[in-house]
Amino acid sequence: MLTARRVEFRRNRWGVSGPRPRPELWWECGACAWLGVQHRAGGEFRRMRRLTGGEADCPFCGEQQSNVAGPVWRQPDGGLRSLVVCLDCGTSNARRVGLAEDVQSEAG
Repeated sequence: MLTARRVEFRRNRWGVSGPRPRPELWWECGACAWLGVQHRAGGEFRRMRRLTGGEADCPFCGEQQSNVAGPVWRQPDGGLRSLVVCLDCGTSNARRVGLAEDVQSEAG
């Protein structure tokens, strides 16, 4: 069963009245640890992958094991990117995954 998860912007909120929710809708399954996001109500669910090791630690707030990554997309220059979101501070960042040629050569 999916339950809503609150992910809020907590960084750089000087002079503002506390955290504010990210614009997406976040969902998780308590039975299987699935985590996903919807960019609008009724929209498609996108699975977010829980990162491990050093990638899982947020470079912005320092929280450990708090980063998740979304699906990979291709940039016009051929580079691959993935959105990383910290579930603790709400900060997101597009990370470089590699070049499409690198991924194809590893798969082959």
